[in-house]
Amino acid sequence: MTNLFTLDRFIEGVEVLLEKSLKDLGASRGSLMVVDHKEGVLKIRVAMSVNSSRRLGRDIIAETRIPIGEGIAGTVARLQQPLLINDIEEVKRQFPGLKLTTDSSRYESSLVIPIVDGGVTTAVLNINDKAGGGRFTEENLHFALMLAEYCGIALKLERMNKGILHVNEIIREISLTNSLPAVYRLVITKGAEILDCKTSSLMLVEKDGDGSPCLVVKDSTDPSVVGERRLLGESVSGYVWKTGDPVLIKSIEDDRENRRFKILNKPGSFIVVPLNLKYQTPYALNVALKSVSTIGVLNFTHRYDGSAFTDEQLEAIINYSNLVAIAIEKARFYNESRLAYLSTVKALSAALESKDSYTKGHSDSVESVCSVMADQFGFAEKDKEDLQIAAVLHDIGKIGIPESILKKEGSLTDGEYAKIKTHIEEAENILKHTFYLDNSLAIIRTHHEHFDGSGYPAGLKGEQIPLGGRILAAVDAYHAMSSDRPYRKALAPEVVKEEFRRCSGKQFDPEVTRVLLRVIDTL
Repeated sequence: MTNLFTLDRFIEGVEVLLEKSLKDLGASRGSLMVVDHKEGVLKIRVAMSVNSSRRLGRDIIAETRIPIGEGIAGTVARLQQPLLINDIEEVKRQFPGLKLTTDSSRYESSLVIPIVDGGVTTAVLNINDKAGGGRFTEENLHFALMLAEYCGIALKLERMNKGILHVNEIIREISLTNSLPAVYRLVITKGAEILDCKTSSLMLVEKDGDGSPCLVVKDSTDPSVVGERRLLGESVSGYVWKTGDPVLIKSIEDDRENRRFKILNKPGSFIVVPLNLKYQTPYALNVALKSVSTIGVLNFTHRYDGSAFTDEQLEAIINYSNLVAIAIEKARFYNESRLAYLSTVKALSAALESKDSYTKGHSDSVESVCSVMADQFGFAEKDKEDLQIAAVLHDIGKIGIPESILKKEGSLTDGEYAKIKTHIEEAENILKHTFYLDNSLAIIRTHHEHFDGSGYPAGLKGEQIPLGGRILAAVDAYHAMSSDRPYRKALAPEVVKEEFRRCSGKQFDPEVTRVLLRVIDTL
């Protein structure tokens, strides 16, 4: 990786060469402008001046935008023809509709060279102001053309390097995510970035209503196609799924007569690549071909610059898709394992509640109110889920508490109360080896802490207690007070509210109390 161009090395190299070239050509200033195909403009990438006091400031460089087709540089970018300018008025006559974006005197003597790659303009090189009012020559133009060719090669090398680094960073970002919707969104948006295209979609293999496998659009830059289905072998996507082979169509008109698939809604150039795994999984529902399981496909169309996809881009996106397939499978495995584990622990929770008719349904009720509280506090989806899981499992440690204590009518002895308090430690012993419950466990661990520090097990106070723990503490207490217990009947709603007001700032977080009292009125 150290032999490849980095952004800083590229800029430094072009600056050094451009500065030397200005001196060799007897020019005062020069710049390299790159094309942003998304915005349809030229942006200054490098700007140099022989006179350091006249160099463009960073703010001007950052703000300059020249639309393709406007101004001298924009016109050269559109026409893809170099201009040798010694008479700006002659240029104006040559291009009657020309709109100059700067003072025309700045172009009295200029060499403006387009840099074209694969028929697409990628940049424009500007050499301006012949020293002493002189004129640029054809020989100077030839020199500038060679300089532009070097800049074009450097730009291409930089794009390749950035592409490699970008893919690595993308895969790292995707791999850190276990939410499947988030993974799907990253896969399509980042894939479109790699290919610099407008439209992308992710299709995964799922079972249809009759149990037969089909491709389903899980996410797309075009929301209207989400949920669409393709059968095995149907359309390009179905063909790629069936064969496990990628398809690159550079131009539909140029395609063969003996097409092996039907093209549906794919105008112009497009790429469809399989998501292949080199091992069998529960999600590879089709028959594995070439010792590969295809779990889905990625579709890409509509490049921003209007050009056709290239073989190099196909190779890059195949490498991307292979890594994406692993990332999707990892997220699926994580979610399946998590659901299986939670189902087991929920069964334990249900078994606990079955020991005590007074607490039957307690966890589900606490979870329901915690869900509403999470929305009131604007929790992110993952934080809300962590709180809901904690609500379901918060009493799991009581599985080891004798029924004689759980069902005791009347006051508990100090020893019995001490035994009850051990359910926090027991919950940790049960849940601590499951890494995806770390955040939920932190909430469970602190849901008997008090805002004033008088709670247990650690005597935390205030914001030392995570917000989820403060919410669960209040909701757990609310449901306990509102339900029949062995030692008393359910308290009246107004009595419950008054108890919360009395304990606000002591046992309960004042803000959590305020929100919960508002939520209670809606239940």
